[in-house]
Amino acid sequence: MYESFYNLRTKPFALLPDSDFLYAGSTHRAAYSLLEYGLLSQAPFIVLTGDPGMGKTSLLQKLVAEHRGKHALGLVTNARYDVEHLLPWILLSLGLCQKQLDPVEAYHTFSEFLNREARQHRRVILIIDEAQSLGAELLEELRLLSNLNDGKTLKLQIILSGQPDLHTLLQRIDMTQFAQRIVADYHLEPLTDVDTANCIRHRLQIAGGHPSLFTNKACALVHRLTRGNPRLINQVCDITLTYGFAEQAKVITSKIVAQAALDRSKGGILPLAGKEDLITLAGAREDTTEIDMPPPASAQEKLSGKSAVLEQEGSPSSFYDEGVELKKEGRLDRAVEMFERAAESPFYWLRAHAQMGLCYKTMGDAQSAIQAFRTALQDQSAPRKEVLDVQYFLARTLESAGQTGEAATFYRRIVQVNPHFKDAAFRAKDLTAKPKHQGNGKRPVEANGSWFDGAIENLQRLIGSHK
Repeated sequence: MYESFYNLRTKPFALLPDSDFLYAGSTHRAAYSLLEYGLLSQAPFIVLTGDPGMGKTSLLQKLVAEHRGKHALGLVTNARYDVEHLLPWILLSLGLCQKQLDPVEAYHTFSEFLNREARQHRRVILIIDEAQSLGAELLEELRLLSNLNDGKTLKLQIILSGQPDLHTLLQRIDMTQFAQRIVADYHLEPLTDVDTANCIRHRLQIAGGHPSLFTNKACALVHRLTRGNPRLINQVCDITLTYGFAEQAKVITSKIVAQAALDRSKGGILPLAGKEDLITLAGAREDTTEIDMPPPASAQEKLSGKSAVLEQEGSPSSFYDEGVELKKEGRLDRAVEMFERAAESPFYWLRAHAQMGLCYKTMGDAQSAIQAFRTALQDQSAPRKEVLDVQYFLARTLESAGQTGEAATFYRRIVQVNPHFKDAAFRAKDLTAKPKHQGNGKRPVEANGSWFDGAIENLQRLIGSHK
């Protein structure tokens, strides 16, 4: 409904879990680091807990996407305490069986699968979402399955994710044996007011919109109403955008948030906090000082050429746009200067540094291009697709500069996330199989150059679409 008006490619605040929109705030970064630590340290059991709507499932989706190439992963989301056995659900999640097996046959099938994967130096990672629904008996079944880890080789790792009831369950006296096998656990806390504002801006940017569409006061009110719960943040922001579109508001203010939240809370179901002041806020006059920067242009204004008057002179956006124009004109040194100034804003970090890398690449300065691409990848909140693009450009530049070992590492890293990304799998295999280039003073010729040229054009189009 409102996507076109606010120049959005998709809805930024959809309720379905989507790891591409996951905001890497302090609490979620810590949680994901712990999950990866548990995998690397070969922890038999890892536990992640948090209130409903805190983003646990999105974190698990990210983990699956980034590790499915190295391990066999199974995700169980619908098991309950009232099922007779958990193992059939596990076999189904791993794609091992779609029919009912008797317990002995199911156990044998699972054991043989663990052994086959171990012979290929792969672990089986079993993820149980909503694990608080299992109850003590099914958790005990999981503990017994972990006994299949024998000798020095860890074959099976189990990640339990659930609501705070899971934490309470694992603290019971009769769960002592289970709790002793948990090497790492983390409880997701709500977002702070700063993280809430950054989360809203991050999701808007991923959807292709202007990151400052919500004013600072609007973001602060969203945090106060939701207490930093990501799912509630999405609900409030989504309905607020609908109200903003109905009023043709170019900027979402705290008054619009209050109006939307007031109407949404009348049913008494949505658990918002601090609702007492909403009537006053919704009925107050618009505070003109709240809009601290020019509003983003609507789609119609962009088409009619009016958006230029809405850009703030000397803003990161204007620096970035000027850099793009200078780059088109071939004035690459000056373009790099503009991109450097645009990169001072975290919202332009990846795009600006990626553009710098492309400029240096065109100028024939491979080492500066490599450094620019590396710097772009420091943006941990960037969308996965854009990160993969920049990793690919970095790998291609490393390869053209003769640094084939590191290039192969980046190609393999890309393949772990997306096995079908361009020709990364072929190049990883090709560079790994090739003998090291015997130096004759020349750099290796880059084969299939059209891939890189086309990839650069695709990135430029992608970067342009985010403006």
